Amino acid sequence: MSLEDMVFLPVVLPLLGAALALCAKVFLTGRASRILEYTGVFIGLGLPWLFFVYITPMMYAGQAVSGVIGAWHTGVGIMYRFDGLAYLVNILGFSVAAAAWVYALGAGPKGPSFSSVFLIQTASLAAAIMTADLFNLFVCLEVLGIASYVLIASSDKPGAALASFSYLMVSATAMVFFLLGLYGLYRLTGVLSYEGIASALNQLPDAGGPVALVSLSLIVAAVAMRVAVMPLYGWLPDAHALAPHAISAVLSGVLIKTPLFALSRVLMLMPAGASAGQLMGYAGAVTALAAVVIALSQKDAKRLLAYHSISQIGYIVSAWGAAIQVGTTTGAGVVLMAAAFMHAFYHALFKGLLFLSIGTTVDRAGERNVYVLRGAGRILRAHGERFPVTLICFLIGALSISAIPPLNGYASKAAISYALKGTPHYYLLFAASIGTVASFIKLSRIFWPTPKGSAAVLDDVPAAIPWPIHLSQIFLGLLCVIGGLAAPALFAFVLRLISAGGADVAISLKFYSSGTMIKTLIITASGVLLFLGAITPKGSALLKRVRERRRDFEGLFVSFALGTAALAGWLLL
Repeated sequence: MSLEDMVFLPVVLPLLGAALALCAKVFLTGRASRILEYTGVFIGLGLPWLFFVYITPMMYAGQAVSGVIGAWHTGVGIMYRFDGLAYLVNILGFSVAAAAWVYALGAGPKGPSFSSVFLIQTASLAAAIMTADLFNLFVCLEVLGIASYVLIASSDKPGAALASFSYLMVSATAMVFFLLGLYGLYRLTGVLSYEGIASALNQLPDAGGPVALVSLSLIVAAVAMRVAVMPLYGWLPDAHALAPHAISAVLSGVLIKTPLFALSRVLMLMPAGASAGQLMGYAGAVTALAAVVIALSQKDAKRLLAYHSISQIGYIVSAWGAAIQVGTTTGAGVVLMAAAFMHAFYHALFKGLLFLSIGTTVDRAGERNVYVLRGAGRILRAHGERFPVTLICFLIGALSISAIPPLNGYASKAAISYALKGTPHYYLLFAASIGTVASFIKLSRIFWPTPKGSAAVLDDVPAAIPWPIHLSQIFLGLLCVIGGLAAPALFAFVLRLISAGGADVAISLKFYSSGTMIKTLIITASGVLLFLGAITPKGSALLKRVRERRRDFEGLFVSFALGTAALAGWLLL
């Protein structure tokens, strides 16, 4: 098998696994059905790692594999490119997907139908980051969306179907505008590949003029909706809060990031890409701060985590947009993009861990209200957890997202701070970090001892926690610790891949310098003070007003229209 064929294994193997899982459902029953289903999952989520190991030296050397599927003409066939960025995003996707599927084995949903849709989602993620033409990107995002709608609706929680439908309607509307943008660029250039469009636009006297700018705006806004950047975030809180816990981990950890890095391939080549990246960077910084304020106001544990997904994607988009603005061929651009990916990867690990540990806790407690639930550790012990695995994993995730050393969230946020220092983004993200600390002090209260005179919530019949739940939590928890300890080496590795194996980028970042440690102490102390202010009567009343602000279906569409118009206006001016 040639290398040109091997790069499609992350797409083909999950699809083959999905086919086997469906065969297990249709043709077999009982033990034979489970064996065939698990075989399919192993093929889809396990075997691709052999390819990743094999191709690592080539990616480190800066090699890339690109071409046209089926040897068609470049103006007609589907273009693809597997490079360092595609490699990194695949590592991100398959790591979280494996842990989430194992968790679902113990907590549900499970079965051949779930496994097949889950593997199709994983395949579409791999395909989206490899594609190098706009129409195929549209197809990949649509397949990814369809699988996500089904997985969200698979939850038995009230409102899950409505959350899935809201996501479907807003996403479908956004993708219609994506197609309009694609059509506009195609009419101007006559090609669909990223490089072909960029080359044709550069040859036009005005680089395509207003038509090209509006078309690009439609494409960027549609992808920004999938990424959940403000004001295009409205679909995410319900979808993540009501989805099964394993799906919440994948949605937060992988789904909202892959379209972003796929879009970077487009913007890095377009004449107006730098301006679009600049606005996206500002939107990311505002998103990080605004979403953490809303998160602090929440009383539902999973909804709190969902808003933190929006906030953390703001960190990523902020660095990512700045990288597009200065250009990823520059040293500063490489550092910014590497910092963005590093936080995307580390966020996938600690947010996946938080969704799984909190999901396990609230399921056993039968309560998700952070103002009501107390004594969660005792509840877990009543369900047979002799060693506090879930509590320890929650603490690892909470300390990671709060950027406490030596865990991975501290390292990736330090890299972003280093790359953005001196910009307006830096100060907005600094304030967002304070809110993050306060939010997770609030969430951690569910593990505080039960107040005197009240009782912790317990299920009628305590049941043991299945081992796959603990295994997936331990796996992600260890990766959070290892990622923090090995951050300097991993950051250098990511820099190498982002720069396509070029000369090492000179940086002066020291992850554990006295300056970064002092900054961490200031953020932590400020977060404690903010939490104390939030639980005062005035603070609680203010947060209640934020929590109970008007949210409706129509607002999602209005936000998309306003966001698209703002981007088009920014590019035209």
